[in-house]
Amino acid sequence: MTEVPGAAGSERIADLFDLVADSYDNVGVDFFGPIAERLVAAVGPPAGARVLDIGCGRGAVLFRLAAAVGSDGEVTGIDLSPNMVAATAHDARAHGLANVHVQMMDAMDPRLPQGAFDAITASFMIFFLPDPAAALTRWRSLLVPRGTVAVSTFSAWDPRWAQLEDLFTPYHGEGGRDFFPIDPRDPNGPFGSDAGVEALMHEAGLVDARSTSFELVQRFDDAAQWFAWTRSHGQRMLWEAIPAEEVDRVRDAAFERLDGWRDDEGRITARHRIRITLAQRP
Repeated sequence: MTEVPGAAGSERIADLFDLVADSYDNVGVDFFGPIAERLVAAVGPPAGARVLDIGCGRGAVLFRLAAAVGSDGEVTGIDLSPNMVAATAHDARAHGLANVHVQMMDAMDPRLPQGAFDAITASFMIFFLPDPAAALTRWRSLLVPRGTVAVSTFSAWDPRWAQLEDLFTPYHGEGGRDFFPIDPRDPNGPFGSDAGVEALMHEAGLVDARSTSFELVQRFDDAAQWFAWTRSHGQRMLWEAIPAEEVDRVRDAAFERLDGWRDDEGRITARHRIRITLAQRP
């Protein structure tokens, strides 16, 4: 979709992530974990801090934050997907994390007390929002003065992903961009550069915005693991749009192209650059 009305867009996102809640970050491929480690390290919450993780998913950032703030701190995770919330809350209880709280809530308007948090994190979710600057403005009000907002986004995709786009384009636009209210890969858009993301922060009344990036190398044992991974998170939207009788054909065509992505050990690899952007409430 090129434009997402708030309610309709939220329902689509919730439905998508309900669908992948069991497999999310759980197919043996490092992606969300390494990004979470970098994001939490960039924020550096001290022991005893109060932190909000928006779009907490299955807890990659949430549980690392809990370890950082310790038992004297408090971590709240919110997500739009009921299944994500239920599964992550269960995990928190199973690990005896009394300082972790998980709630179903819309990132565009979190119903939480103003000035309640020392830091807010949002990993790989802000580009799903219909109005990122409005969301950041709302998040700013939840922070203490000089509190930190930290988001992670793509800085650059592995260019080889472009080799697969024509397989999906007939079903829902180039690269699945019809799913996002703002094209996250538009070089002139808010997520197309460090300056673009930092401008969103400043538009929301946050200050001292700055970005860093790092390379993330993904490794897949085989094409079947790649397929499982693409169906275990937001990219599931690419497959769901394909008629069931055509999925095998598209999958097999993708597998043929993936052969050219193998490293010296025969594993399929992808290299992305990940951006982390931080800013403060004045």
